[in-house]
Formats: sequence, structure tokens, C-alpha cells
Amino acid sequence: MSKYFSLSVQFSFLALFLLSFASVSAQFNVVPFSKGQIAPETDGVFYFLPRNTVVVEIEVIKTETFKGPYADYAGKYLGLTKVNNENSTKYSLGQVNTRLQAEPDPAQLYFISLDPKAAKGKSLSISLTNHGIISGFAMKNLAGDESPMLHTEKGNYGTLLFKDLYQPSLTEKIDTIIRKISIDTTTIEERIVKRSITEKSADQTAKEIADAIRKIDENIFNLTTGYQEVNYSKESLQFMISELRKTQNEYLALFIGKQRVSSVVHTFYITPQGSDELLESLCKFSTASGILPKNAGTGENINLTLSKIEDNSALTAFVKQREQPQKKSRGLYYRIPQQVKVNVSAGVNILLQKNELIPQFGEVTYLPAGNFDHVVFSPTTGSVLSISIK
Repeated sequence: MSKYFSLSVQFSFLALFLLSFASVSAQFNVVPFSKGQIAPETDGVFYFLPRNTVVVEIEVIKTETFKGPYADYAGKYLGLTKVNNENSTKYSLGQVNTRLQAEPDPAQLYFISLDPKAAKGKSLSISLTNHGIISGFAMKNLAGDESPMLHTEKGNYGTLLFKDLYQPSLTEKIDTIIRKISIDTTTIEERIVKRSITEKSADQTAKEIADAIRKIDENIFNLTTGYQEVNYSKESLQFMISELRKTQNEYLALFIGKQRVSSVVHTFYITPQGSDELLESLCKFSTASGILPKNAGTGENINLTLSKIEDNSALTAFVKQREQPQKKSRGLYYRIPQQVKVNVSAGVNILLQKNELIPQFGEVTYLPAGNFDHVVFSPTTGSVLSISIK
């Protein structure tokens, strides 16, 4: 049997990059690219292990309070005392969420060095995501990587805050002018009617709107008591009363004011570098101004804290012992992720607390070279999901 092999490469632009080797044994050697031990003429392929970025999404709720245009007359004509007397804006924190986003780890780049002399009739397939993260050995149907989310903004405000329900705002003014004309001993009285248009005063308009509010109450009372002696159906009656109430509430808003509530989601990206504890200041928050830069002089700090849940010092020591320089053949490198407590806080208040598997807090080691049939890796954490050993 020939000691040489043929190499074919197939590219898939949908989600996978598939490398196929015909008539090749499963024996190969994987070298960390950072060690610089790869000759330029060596045949092989590169792959990354993933790292995770913690994506923190903080919803900020904006509440705007507006004074009604006739708030000063609410007590005089309606007896209302609890009204919005000034315009104001306040901010509060809404939902807080975290998620993990996988990306290639530039510090974890590996080169699969192929041995052209090992031709034992074994076909080898290595699957990568479109970012070059390894996702399987001898497996073709694998998922691609995730896409990040952008901050969204909710709220449909419209163009007018208060509906201009009470029309018109102008009134006709009629003045009668009497002019006396004396000719010799005769006096002629001439009456002249002068018409002009003047704008109603705020007091007059407020009184008319208050009268309209009371009139709606009267109309609702007449509908419910059957004063009109019309046999309306239940559905028709409910609809008419509902529409009258909507109109009445719009009239009342001219006195008591309105509120407008909207929300914005702010997104922060933090990439841990692999330590026992990470404390990162994301931003500052103020009820008067909302989200502020983390170096702002005012506001309360919003922090992200990442800490290992369990001590993995024994695993770290074991992995270091395996990294023997004299060991020549190594299989595929993979990650052993660490369970981490994710905590988002504002001052002393805990906004979110959850557990996540983050690969940077764990260890990196390798499989034996050529002793397995197929392996499936997680493209999110780089861990081994399944393996078949000869």
C-alpha cells in the first residue's frame, strides 16, 4: 500500500467549513500556534477554541410627567387637588439580563499537523464554524455560532400629548354701537352692530370643558337607567359607555395632566481573561439622568461580578502535569469550562444573580492522538459533548 495520501478540501459557505482527508489514518498531532513550533511547509489546518463574552442588558424605564394645560383650574371647576403641577422626568431600572456570546479566542489558536506517512484507510473530517471554532471530528451536521443582540428601544409616542378635544377655542363677540347724529333740531339715532372674533380666556375654556365632563356623566347615567327608552343590546350599551369614558378621560387629562412611559435597553460587553474573580464597573445610574458613564461624578455604580463557584486547583495541577514538553503526539485541544456565579448589582442592591459555564475560568487540555472515532465539541464553550473511543 502506498505511503502517500490524497487531500481534498471542501468549503461550505452556509455554516460549516469541512476538511476531508481520504485514506488517512486517525493519527495526527496538534500544536499550539503560540509556541511557534510549526514549519511553514507542514500540511494541516488551523482552528480556534471559543471564549465567552458576557453580554449585560439593562433596561431603563423613563417616566415623563406633563402638567395639564388647565391644571390651575382643576380645583376651581372640578374640585380636584391631586394633579400634575409641573413637568418632570424620572428614571428607574427595569429588567436586567445576561447572556453569553461565543467568539474565537485569539490566545487559543491550534494547528492540526497531518502525518503523510500514516495511511491506514481511515477517513478524517474536521468541522469548524464560520469563525473557525472547532465543532466536531468526523461530524458534518453541526450548528453555527450565535449572533449578538442590539439594544432595542420601545415606545410609540405619537405627535400630540393632549388631544385637542374641545373646539373651537375662538368665540364670536357681538357689540352694539349706538351713534347719535344731530341735524339742526332733529336727532337721529343710528345703531351699528359690530361683530369680531376674540379668543376665549383660559378660565372660560376650562369652565366649558368642566361642563362637558359633567355632561358625559349625565349621558352615561341616562344610558344605564334607560332614560331614552331605547332597547340597546348589552354589547352596544357597553361600547357607547366605553367611548364616552375614553372621551371623558381625555378631557380630565387637560386638568390632571398625563404620564408617558418608555424604555431603552443598554447593552454592555465584558470579556473575562480568566481569573478567580472579576469586578467590572459597567456604568452609573441616576434617577434624574438615567444611565451615565462609569467615570461620571454622580450616580450609583452598576457592577458586574464573576466568581468561581468551586475550587478547581486540583484540576489545574493535573493539567499542568500533562503538559510535558517531551510528549510529541497530542490530539485535539479542548476546554473544560468552569461554573461561575454571575452577579449584577447597583450599589448594595442585587439586580441579577445566576450561574453560567464560562470557558476562560476553566482549563485547556488535549485528547489522545488517534484513539477515538469521532468527537463533538460545543462551539460555545469548547468542551467535549460526545466522544467515541476505539
